[in-house]
Order: sequence, then structure tokens, then C-alpha cells
Amino acid sequence: MPEQAQPKTLIPKQKKCNDCPPLVIPRRSYTPTRPSCIECVEKHAGAALVLLTEAREGYAYRLRAVGHLFEAEDESQEWPELHAAIREARKAYQADGTMPDWEVLAAVIARHRPAL
Repeated sequence: MPEQAQPKTLIPKQKKCNDCPPLVIPRRSYTPTRPSCIECVEKHAGAALVLLTEAREGYAYRLRAVGHLFEAEDESQEWPELHAAIREARKAYQADGTMPDWEVLAAVIARHRPAL
């Protein structure tokens, strides 16, 4: 019986961010689980904002939103202040439904974004 080729959709896609380093490198006495990328942090935080806003309207997006907050948290390991802010926002939402303060998170993200 001939072996079937896997569909192309199952092949992992490479990141296309401008600032993603190619390798995970130990930084400041810790080893991040993945390279930090401020563009990816913004992408995941933005997706969480949209999903949590829609969840308030009754859509079942809570789990996806928590996942995006976690991805933003994971992508921000290089910046301890940003990482902690996103982690606290995620944990508070998971614990008791407290919505993240999007203005505060946006301001912390902006401090780590290169000048445009």
C-alpha cells in the first residue's frame, strides 16, 4: 500500500516577524521557551482583546482568549515588566473574570516597541 503524503496544512509555518531572533538564546540568567517578539506580543494581545470583547456578547471564546493571553505572555519573556503585566492579566481573568486593563497593557507594550 503506498504511503499517503500529509497535507501541507500540517507542516509547521515559519514565523514571518521582522524582529524574531532565529534561536532561543539564554538571556539574563534565564532561558526563554521561545524567542521574544514584540510584534507577536501585540498580535496575541490584540486577538485576546477581540475575543474577550466578543465573549461579553455571549460568544464562547473564553478559552481561545486565555490561550492568546498565554501566547502573548510566552512571547514577552525577554521583557520582565511586560511579561509580568500580561501574566497577571491572564491569571486575574482566569481566576475571576477580571478583564485586562487594555490601556495599561498597550502602554507597556509600546515602551518595548522600536520607534516607528
